[in-house]
Amino acid sequence: MSIAKKLYFTVGIMAMLILVELVVLFFSINTLSSVRAYVGGEGLWSKAQKDAMGQLIKYARTHNEADYQQFREFMKVPKGDHIALVELNKPQPDIEAAKQGFIQGRNHEDDVVGMINLFSRFHANTYIHKAILAWTEADKLVTEFGPIGKELHEEVNAPNRSQEDINKILLQIDPLNEKLTHYEDEFSFALGEGSRWLETVVLRLLFGVALTVEITGLLLAIGVSKGLQKGLHEILVSAQSVAKRDFSKKAKIFSRDEIGILANNFNRMAGELERSIGKIEQEQQKFEGLLDSAPDAIVIINEAGRIQLINHQCEHVFGRKKEELIGQEISVLLPQQLAGNQALNKHLLADNNLLPGKGVTMEATGFRPEGVAFPAEISISPLQTREGRLITAAIRDISEKKEMEQEIREANTTLEKKVWQRTIELERKNKELEQFAYVASHDLQEPLRTISGFVELLNKKYRGKLDQTADTYINYTLQASDRMKVLIKDLLDYSRLGREKEMGPVDCNSVLAEVLADLDKVIKENNTRISTTPLPVINNALPTEIKLLFQNLVTNSIKFRKPGVRPEINIEALRENGHWRFAFHDNGIGIENQYLDRIFIIFQRLHNRSEYEGSGIGLAHCKKIVELHGGRIWVISTPAEGSTFFFTIPDN
Repeated sequence: MSIAKKLYFTVGIMAMLILVELVVLFFSINTLSSVRAYVGGEGLWSKAQKDAMGQLIKYARTHNEADYQQFREFMKVPKGDHIALVELNKPQPDIEAAKQGFIQGRNHEDDVVGMINLFSRFHANTYIHKAILAWTEADKLVTEFGPIGKELHEEVNAPNRSQEDINKILLQIDPLNEKLTHYEDEFSFALGEGSRWLETVVLRLLFGVALTVEITGLLLAIGVSKGLQKGLHEILVSAQSVAKRDFSKKAKIFSRDEIGILANNFNRMAGELERSIGKIEQEQQKFEGLLDSAPDAIVIINEAGRIQLINHQCEHVFGRKKEELIGQEISVLLPQQLAGNQALNKHLLADNNLLPGKGVTMEATGFRPEGVAFPAEISISPLQTREGRLITAAIRDISEKKEMEQEIREANTTLEKKVWQRTIELERKNKELEQFAYVASHDLQEPLRTISGFVELLNKKYRGKLDQTADTYINYTLQASDRMKVLIKDLLDYSRLGREKEMGPVDCNSVLAEVLADLDKVIKENNTRISTTPLPVINNALPTEIKLLFQNLVTNSIKFRKPGVRPEINIEALRENGHWRFAFHDNGIGIENQYLDRIFIIFQRLHNRSEYEGSGIGLAHCKKIVELHGGRIWVISTPAEGSTFFFTIPDN
């Protein structure tokens, strides 16, 4: 694993842990806020209850109907909380109903979701459980105020009202108020205890998460640091031995990252130096030979940013002779990245930027004579010698790499164009096929009308005048021409599907109502029972095609009913994954499994015309309409029990 990947991994782990910490913090704040909302809600509940009782007492004194209506208005607050309490105590509560209950209880809309979550998540907690019990008991008591108010209202409005009876009714209020005050105090006390307990838990949890983040980060940093230091130490020790002309100490390679590669190259260089040791001139010649054998251009510079040594590959890459480069600033070769000694010292020679054994790689722009530029990749690493610190720069001309990348991009662009052209061609051919089907079926009508007309004339003029066989043949011809008319009409309808381009919102409830109105006679004749759930409004659809789709499915269910059994059709829609899934379920004759795909093919029939009339194109219409909208259609069926046709329509 490279050093960069190790650092990315470390940073990724830390980011994940910090994210967990933020999630815990958000959850904690949200939970505490929910407790606060319940405390505020209890105050609203208590105030509304007390105000309601005050208005009721006032009403007993003034007999003013407005005071009674004000009593009922105040009672809406505890009634709303009652709705929320009852709904949340169900095994599968209606969250929307609970929300509306809390909002009726004058709780802030932004606090309602947190209140529901607190109830659902912590209802088993001791403190929350106590609070819920107190709330439940208080809720039971406050419901008694309704009958008291109603009884008082009837007594006040009685023709022979009695102040003594009114006073007896009012005597019921104080005992209830005292009990309610007890439960309100118990509710507030339990929430207070729960809040303090929750605060302690939250602090401990946050402390634990923060401590985990710190310890994990420290361990990861120590692990990565030790791994890097181990490789760097080996290279440093080996470099120090080489500086003392002791070539027996080789740098151990612990990994295949940049440090391992550098250590491997250093060992190779040390081996070359060991074989060339002798005279200083011989050492330099051997060293230069090693540099010349490198596939990349090698440039060695001193701390002043001056070029000390280059190899033959550098001369070839930059088109300059060694004599004119020695002593020049490195910015001569890479002026855009290394503009003078100041930039070089800032980026490469700073004490805290590059350590012995640690390098940096970047892309740069090299320049040949006459200002010819080329892309280059430069790997820079420091080397400590007895003469001082040197910087080794390995420079590679990556023009071919860039050209290959450009060729790949161009090839991808060309491929995309070809795919696009092929798509356009396929769309054109599909349109031509649709036009051909339309024209062909339209042109077939004229000769068919001619044939049908002549056969009808023969039937009128010669029926009964020829033998029985001739009459039978004429009947067969008439029936065949009628069937041909139906087939051609259905084919025309099929080819016209999708020609309507005006798409827009389609209310499926209205569409179904129109279909049922059109089929009213058929529905009544067959005593068909149709039930449906509320259907959606599709944002972008073809209204005519959607109506035809519904009509075909309803008609199909009625047609293939079981003899002697009342047809029943159930229609429903469910939202899932960005689309609507519709289901048309019937109790008809059903379909064998081997025919489930065949029924959607145009002109495919499973029964004789003597059993069930039709051309076998209705379900093909359905399939084409659904696919025009980007959906799919399928059927699940059990013979003799019924079928369910499913299809999907994207919401947009």
